[in-house]
Amino acid sequence: RLPKFVGRPMGPGHSKTIYNTIKLDELNAAEAGSTVNFEGLYESGATTKSKQDIHKIVVGREEFTAKDLTVQAHAFTKSARAAIEANGGKCELLKATTGEVLVEA
Repeated sequence: RLPKFVGRPMGPGHSKTIYNTIKLDELNAAEAGSTVNFEGLYESGATTKSKQDIHKIVVGREEFTAKDLTVQAHAFTKSARAAIEANGGKCELLKATTGEVLVEA
């Protein structure tokens, strides 16, 4: 006999990528010219950690006032990228598996 629940299905249709959003107003407290990543935001108390491996995505929600920041995340929205680059900052994409800097855009 086969068990009723055989486990989780495999394949690309059954794997889901979970994202944690980082809002632009959370980045406003950073010092000018510094590098901002998830670990730094966690240490300052701006974000919380999860048990799951979650990709970090920066979203534009409110006014962004920080100058010359280098922001490292797995993805950026168009409005967040435009706001960061308008204030003289850089957006660095991270690899999904290792978290290393993939592209400096």
